[in-house]
Amino acid sequence: MALTAETITDTALDILSRYGLGDLSMRRLARELEVQPSALYWHVKDKQSLLVLISKSLKVEVDAACPVTADPLAAAMSLREVLLKYRDGAEIVLLGYSIAAADVTPQALSSERLGAEISQGILTLTLGAVAVEQNRRLFDIDPAGAAENFAANAAAMLAVIRSPS
Repeated sequence: MALTAETITDTALDILSRYGLGDLSMRRLARELEVQPSALYWHVKDKQSLLVLISKSLKVEVDAACPVTADPLAAAMSLREVLLKYRDGAEIVLLGYSIAAADVTPQALSSERLGAEISQGILTLTLGAVAVEQNRRLFDIDPAGAAENFAANAAAMLAVIRSPS
């Protein structure tokens, strides 16, 4: 298997799904890919760059489901679903968003589409809500009603862009 940004990302997502963010290291990733850690650095500068790369791949999943013209609430719900597919998904994208917000924000939720304040608000709402939900699940706390609560809060926030000024 050739070492590419895509194979690195796919393997990192597999590690994350199995073990979580705490066990994702460049050494472990290299071991899983059966390469020396130094080989990774031809494709990924450091762990922060890896997190951005992973976040970009999750963005691509959301963009495939919800193109730029999609309803922002549908895009936020799609982002939530994608984040929940991966253990620590929200924490990973939160880190990626902190480093390179424009690169990891789904098109339908971008500042060009929604305005900077609403875009930032819906992203932080989504990332925070899913992070709490994922952490509760780690402690076997039932996140009952999480999807409905998130949808209601996101709809309320997005109503601002739908209402006349």
